[in-house]
Amino acid sequence: MNRQALIEPRDDIISLQSTFLRSKSLESRKTLGQFFTGSAVSDYMASVVVKPKSKTIRILDAGAGTGTLTASTALHCLEMGCKIVHAVLYELDREAVDSLEQTLNIIQRKFGDRLATFTYEIFCEDFVLARPDKEKNIQPFDVSVINPPYFKYSAKDSPYAKAVADLYHGDPNIYASFMAVVMACMKSGGQMVTITPRSFTNGLYFKGLRKYLLTESALSLIHIFKHRDKVFKTDDSAVLQENIICYFVKGSNADTITVRSSDCDASIKYADEKHYPVHSIVDYSNDLRLIRIPESAYAAGILKQAETLETTFEAAGYFISTGRVVEHRARQYITEDTSAENTVPLYRPHNVTPLIATWVGNHKKDVSFKLNKDHQKHTMINSTYVLLKRFSSKDEKRRLVAGIHLANMHFCEWIGFGNKTNYIGVLGDELSTVEAYGLATIFNSSFMDNYFRCISGNTQVNATEIRVMKFPSRDRVKEIGDRTHKLKFFETAKIDLIVNSVLGVVDSI
Repeated sequence: MNRQALIEPRDDIISLQSTFLRSKSLESRKTLGQFFTGSAVSDYMASVVVKPKSKTIRILDAGAGTGTLTASTALHCLEMGCKIVHAVLYELDREAVDSLEQTLNIIQRKFGDRLATFTYEIFCEDFVLARPDKEKNIQPFDVSVINPPYFKYSAKDSPYAKAVADLYHGDPNIYASFMAVVMACMKSGGQMVTITPRSFTNGLYFKGLRKYLLTESALSLIHIFKHRDKVFKTDDSAVLQENIICYFVKGSNADTITVRSSDCDASIKYADEKHYPVHSIVDYSNDLRLIRIPESAYAAGILKQAETLETTFEAAGYFISTGRVVEHRARQYITEDTSAENTVPLYRPHNVTPLIATWVGNHKKDVSFKLNKDHQKHTMINSTYVLLKRFSSKDEKRRLVAGIHLANMHFCEWIGFGNKTNYIGVLGDELSTVEAYGLATIFNSSFMDNYFRCISGNTQVNATEIRVMKFPSRDRVKEIGDRTHKLKFFETAKIDLIVNSVLGVVDSI
């Protein structure tokens, strides 16, 4: 087989995609949730597919764009020796259909040159609302390699929520609906390769989707990118989500899951690869079924050690909640006059630093909260809490930043915590100073930060993930706190030494 001959049409296909991208404004692409796949990534995604056993290979492309993914998949099938391939493509954007047809005609000619047959059907309609899996005469598919659109919708009034209600429940994103309906369209043994945000692997919103996918199929491979902005063919549009490639096989079981990682699309073929038992990646200890993704052997070692901790955060007796003050809904209560009468401090993320949360009123971002009528809906009784920042970035040095708010820091009955922070306490009890130090120390440790990175790829620290995290017992938290509260200032090295010593963590894995 002359591999070079198979590569020839790709230049024309890439040119069609580039021309289309230049013709569309960024705003119009955002409206449709369009993020186009570059050739390196599309070829790699197709290469994951193994040769189906069917005589006629049926390919489903649920959001075809200009056809790059179908082209890569079809050419890969041809290279594997598949002689008859039929593609069914859905594309809602009518402006893309002309380029899509040109791409498919290029592939059709290439198949003809190899004495093989490639046919296709294009449906210019909404794939999720169409629900092709419910059509009476539909034939299930062998392969689907997709880059679904991305935008949020509401479970209460969106037609998309109703359209997939028989598959899963949740309040997620359109890309999740695409994944679920594509899976419903696959035959037993059918292969689905997706490139999507990592967010579906964790969080309460995607609980239903994870249950559906992991019940219907085996997750066999995950590819993670260390830099989120070098994956899509987006020109001037920024991709802020962390994206991953996943490979599912319907009706299958797998003992291991392969995890690959690369810096970006240019190095995708040279990814680091590790194999892990399924239970190391999918957490079956609770009904959330979180999918943990270690980026390296070191991270996998951290994850393995975390699994040996005796309890979980919630089972240990702790609670975590989001700060009550939603500033854009409580503007009438907020003032920049930090010395005004009948006000209390309002803690924002900048007030939270490692180990200690401070509000003195002289920072340019400091604000106070007015104790006007009904303020109790937003404020809390002033007590000792650990504050944990909600928002972080994958590329920031730390994902977890926790500081202690001591009740005696302010001589007031009430206190305000903004909703960009989480507050932590003990269920049914007061949090002591020593235990607060212990909690803050653990969250600020390198061990816990690396563990959390395996669990969550989101740009925010959700309470759901924290509640089910493996965690030391309260006695060990107090032991750590007893050592830490004697420190005069925060030092990562000293924090790590204390945590690793008490928890028995081996840092060099």
